[in-house]
Amino acid sequence: MIKLLITDLDDTLYSWISFFIPAFYGMVEELSHILNEEKVTLLKEYKQIHQQKGSVEYPYATLYLPSVVNAYPGDTTEELRQKLDPVFHRFNSIRKKYLKLYPHVRETLVRISQLGIRIVGYTESAEENGFYRLQKLGIADLFQHVYVSDSQFERPDYLPSSEKTQVVHGKKPNPKLLEQICVQESVSVAEVIYIGDSITKDIYMAKIAGITSVLCKYPCDSKVANDLYQKLVAISHWTDEDFQHEKEIKQICKKNDIRPDYMVDSFERLIEIIKSFDGVDS
Repeated sequence: MIKLLITDLDDTLYSWISFFIPAFYGMVEELSHILNEEKVTLLKEYKQIHQQKGSVEYPYATLYLPSVVNAYPGDTTEELRQKLDPVFHRFNSIRKKYLKLYPHVRETLVRISQLGIRIVGYTESAEENGFYRLQKLGIADLFQHVYVSDSQFERPDYLPSSEKTQVVHGKKPNPKLLEQICVQESVSVAEVIYIGDSITKDIYMAKIAGITSVLCKYPCDSKVANDLYQKLVAISHWTDEDFQHEKEIKQICKKNDIRPDYMVDSFERLIEIIKSFDGVDS
């Protein structure tokens, strides 16, 4: 009997890359106009900061760009935020336009809750990014807990942490961490379903932990997807070691024939998978 659903967030519940890349590059375009600086220069500076911080989603990374510091010497952080408000507004307005749940996600999560199954999230994003998106999308209340990654962002007093979030350490794939989540949620691995969008990060991890795995791959325009990915790589925090580790996991998956227990192209198909287990009412 399934008692717990663990779901990845980015690119499983919504398309992260489809909102983040347009929003980020729109922000860079606005900053380029204000500073009269080449976009290619700004992108290189962003990439350096992202690699220092270990994330492309470091709040206000813009304030630390060499081009910004040189343009406004001596300005305080608050002064910079005010002067660059159009830059942040550009990012936020584009994000608001493109951040949308995939079809049937909300309805499916509601139905799963109605079946008496608890829902938790597990993301490599920090709370101010991953959990914030669940709030903006109006589904945070459907989650029992959301396991988020460490953040280097110092949260101001006016932005308190949620009681639903718990910080966990280590990047995906981390089977031990999944086992830890099961312990904290008081379920056995046999009572859990894990859904994610990545073979090397999500499915590999779930299979090693002994958890039923579901790979969710939505139909997409491959040309558009590749363009977005290349733009992400240009600003990414990923290092050569990260790419090598990804390659090694792919080889392990191929060698050991690691594949998901189920594969779906629509989130709503989770319902029929859950109902296939004994003890779950229709």
